[in-house]
Amino acid sequence: MLKRCIVLSVVMLVCGGLANKASAHERWYEFDGTHVALSIERFMGTDYTYFEGPPDGEVDARIFLNASERVPTSSARFGFDVFIRRFSIGAAGGFTSRDVGIIAPRVGYMIGLTPQIGLWLRGGAFYAATGNISYFGPYGEVLFNWFPFPQFALHVGPTIDFAVANGNNPGYVSIGIAQFGMTGFL
Repeated sequence: MLKRCIVLSVVMLVCGGLANKASAHERWYEFDGTHVALSIERFMGTDYTYFEGPPDGEVDARIFLNASERVPTSSARFGFDVFIRRFSIGAAGGFTSRDVGIIAPRVGYMIGLTPQIGLWLRGGAFYAATGNISYFGPYGEVLFNWFPFPQFALHVGPTIDFAVANGNNPGYVSIGIAQFGMTGFL
């Protein structure tokens, strides 16, 4: 009887140790260590924009960097992020030939759902200038990432921008129904 208890105890300890080891590596595809990410963001998408005054809300669509954006936060931009494990800190920015520029610092968190799919939650603030109107405000993004290769991701997801304008100019709320972009990880 004593031998059976000892054997059963040893088997349980070994199985428990293996189970702990397996659960520690259950999400092996999530980020570990430090990474750098370079992105092209919002280069395609569909937006709903509602201004505080006239004109009323409108839906706009962009395909491959066309210049039909009604608001500067819908402009395509380049991004740079540093990941420390799953947390990211970075900034995005860009400009167009129509004297429109934007800078948007942010923080984020990447969740690995499967080895090929991740969820990148980001939020921050932006400052945008177009001609004599300046906008600033907070924004948020929920991006689903598809990793066809371990160092490259295509992302799509909704975004929201709350903009306050200078002077008597109207502010706006812009909801990116679907925004597309791509990211390379170094």
